[in-house]
Amino acid sequence: MPAINISNIDINLARYSYTIEEIVDDFFKTKLDEEVKDYCKRKLGIKKIYKSYDLSRVKLDDTGYLAPHIGLNDMYVESAKKALQSFRRPSDIGLLVTINDNQQYLDPSPTVEIAIKLGLNKDVRTQNFQGMACASFSEALINAAGHFSLGYKGDALVLIGTYYTSWFLDRIKQIDHISMKNRKDFHNFIYFLIFSDVAAAALLSQSDEKIAQINTDHVCSRKDTNLDGYKKATMSLAPDKSFRLIFDMDVNSKILRERAAQLSLENFLHLKQTFPEDFENIKLWGLHSAGKVFVDYVRERCGIEKTKSELTYDLMMETGNTGAASSLQLINESVKRKILSCGEFGGIIDYGWEGADAFIYQA
Repeated sequence: MPAINISNIDINLARYSYTIEEIVDDFFKTKLDEEVKDYCKRKLGIKKIYKSYDLSRVKLDDTGYLAPHIGLNDMYVESAKKALQSFRRPSDIGLLVTINDNQQYLDPSPTVEIAIKLGLNKDVRTQNFQGMACASFSEALINAAGHFSLGYKGDALVLIGTYYTSWFLDRIKQIDHISMKNRKDFHNFIYFLIFSDVAAAALLSQSDEKIAQINTDHVCSRKDTNLDGYKKATMSLAPDKSFRLIFDMDVNSKILRERAAQLSLENFLHLKQTFPEDFENIKLWGLHSAGKVFVDYVRERCGIEKTKSELTYDLMMETGNTGAASSLQLINESVKRKILSCGEFGGIIDYGWEGADAFIYQA
């Protein structure tokens, strides 16, 4: 399989930003008990998040559905145009991949609208990955590698949407009071609080210009294939008492954390054993920004020194959990902040509801 160059990256955070303190002490103060407020401010390792909603316009006593104030597809197009700017024309793109957990429309898929708005060629190949969660960038990498290996023309444009606020906001509006005693309600609020709404774009090519290069042999992926694996975290549609459909999340955070850590460790050890020379030269490890408790657990399980993963904690503090876009954010910032110089190696550990991925990249 070929080496893939990431020629450009754009991270497009939603325009409404809030501090954790602002959300728990202001917008949601009447719904939260003091223990929940204290936990959110002290334990998450997050200072600011970005939302597609103007919370000053959200009525929490109105349990009806509220559409986001910023559209995901619009964020995709903005990010894609920035990623292409000064690097490629739209006609240079031969493969468009979108990775979503929550689409703007149920049908058509985002690629239908985006291909038109970007002015891509009629013969562009499109792939829409739905419901793959936070460890899915490596799947796009492998698909791009196949695109190049099979001789298709054009570069690959990968778009990743982390756009979960409406899931959890709908549910929170149904809840009168949130306490630590009701774990399901508590988890819905925590997930609302930690996730930022973000669209990311990556231009993948085999040209010499690059932010980073990834040898696809260095991509390692493992899925949770336990018989009950699919039960540890699910999102479904359920009717409320007025027969309105709302999102209903059920998560066992302890099992989710344990299995993500175990699969991450297996990926980590595979890279160490299979590519010992490159592995030993890894200067920085980036971990998916799932919140401090989760990141600490996975990092410690893999035996990674915190000094090698400070960027993860910094970005998590600054922008919250950016979902599947976090791997692109980590790669981009490791170069922009000059943590990695040209030729130096970094490692990424992704994990989510479906399993865990890991790969080595070179700046």
